[in-house]
Amino acid sequence: MTDVPEQPEEPTIDRRSADIGIVCTHNAEVKAFVKQLDRVKKYVEGSSVFRGGFINEIVRIAIVEAGPGFALHRRVTETLIEEHNPPWILSVGFSSALTAELQSGDVCLADEICDTHGNSLPVKCRIPESKRIFVRKHVVADKHPGTLDSKSKLNSSTHAVACDTTSLAVAQACNERSTDERPIRFLSIRGIIDAYSESVTDEGLAFCFEPAVSERPKLVSGLMNKLKPNPSLKPWQDRATDVSLNLNRFLLSTVKQIADKLGKSF
Repeated sequence: MTDVPEQPEEPTIDRRSADIGIVCTHNAEVKAFVKQLDRVKKYVEGSSVFRGGFINEIVRIAIVEAGPGFALHRRVTETLIEEHNPPWILSVGFSSALTAELQSGDVCLADEICDTHGNSLPVKCRIPESKRIFVRKHVVADKHPGTLDSKSKLNSSTHAVACDTTSLAVAQACNERSTDERPIRFLSIRGIIDAYSESVTDEGLAFCFEPAVSERPKLVSGLMNKLKPNPSLKPWQDRATDVSLNLNRFLLSTVKQIADKLGKSF
């Protein structure tokens, strides 16, 4: 009787893990980047949207559109780590400038993130500054500053140059879950929406930074979308679109650099 040679086992493919995790507040912050992904899958957990896909068929990306709120960003980051185990996590989104040096459309990465309650966390960022790309201290505030006075006070008290409301939550979750055996690298990448001297109304701040999730029925939503939009928000809509494109171009470049480090160049 002839022995039948054993067939080699098929290699196990881990389809849940990600090379890079990205946490943002809402879709407009990463919309152009998401279009670069192949084989995108999506699921919704509460008010947060999780998307997974590939860049160039080899780099696995997991993106969470968390929604507004510090605690929510922390929770979804912990879920991202538990479910997809990425060695890199990026906090990506819009910010306000706290110094005249930064202009709308600039990209600012954090080399330190503090809050207004005395907490601070250093961030290792090896990306060098270049034209319209800054690497500076960021502050996470309880709410977005909408006036020159509020921006000036934040800058004076923290010496930060950019402000958001969530990035420290992501940084803290990464720092706490990182181990020597499985380190988690973190970056915060922010696109500047409003310049230091610009004032933004509460409606403008909500539109750019924390758009509400509509719970209206689809029919009502469709009818409302046909109505004339609020003209006062049109400049901020255009601004957010332009800033998002700059931010997403830089994000794609950063992902390519990370892929090189992971041995997955594209």
